[in-house]
Amino acid sequence: MKQIQVNGVSLEYAEKGAGVPVVFSHGGASDLRYWKPQREIFAKHYRYVSYSHRFHGRGKWPAEGDYSAEAHVADLLAIIQSLGSGPVHLVGFSAAIALRATLSEPRLVRSLTIIEPNISWLLEGDAEGEKALTWWREENLRVDAEAAGDGERAAKLWFELVNNRGPGAFDAQPEGLRRMWLDNFGTTRPTAPPPEPLTCEKLSEIATPTLVLGAEHGMLYSRRIVELLVRCIPHCHLVVVPAVTHFMSYQEPVVFNEVVLDFLANH
Repeated sequence: MKQIQVNGVSLEYAEKGAGVPVVFSHGGASDLRYWKPQREIFAKHYRYVSYSHRFHGRGKWPAEGDYSAEAHVADLLAIIQSLGSGPVHLVGFSAAIALRATLSEPRLVRSLTIIEPNISWLLEGDAEGEKALTWWREENLRVDAEAAGDGERAAKLWFELVNNRGPGAFDAQPEGLRRMWLDNFGTTRPTAPPPEPLTCEKLSEIATPTLVLGAEHGMLYSRRIVELLVRCIPHCHLVVVPAVTHFMSYQEPVVFNEVVLDFLANH
């Protein structure tokens, strides 16, 4: 692991292999360690690249800074451009950073893989979506109330909510995943302005070949987003990965890697 300087910040960065780059962008309460189960297998076929978003990872961050969606997208695009290899395969988990980067600079993205992105705007105005959105908001309140200001308990409860397999699931995870989650959950981050909504109309502008991955055991909230998302992106292929949750790439890497590598081989 090394550091890369982009847009006035220093980010954790890792790469291995050669050829067309596959750039991995993690989700919330995570960092580049999340993609460890992908590193060796993808490096056999491609130039594996992962990085930690600003205010994520094991570095020390100031109390103030730009934590906007625009800043995250600018960082990702700067990293892609720094590779000097032309368009890349882009893999984005949970957060919508990879989606936004593709919309911003489609010429830099050869293919896009997105894993249960958090795009709540798609749920608005859809009957099933509104039910899922209400459920999500109520669960957010429940977790905050049960955590009662205890940071480590909050981290575990949030994981168990998103993992969707019941209480005790966090303690059953691999040590590396637990350590990464706790490290990142305890980081104080600047308040970010509301991001620009990602509407179906906006997402319909994506012409990049896109793989959308859903989890068989994903949350109601995420499952409905995925169902609506694939109606919006024209060149889109949906795979619902069996017997997995939101954290499929870490918990079941063999299945995840096969699905993504098969997709990349066609693009």
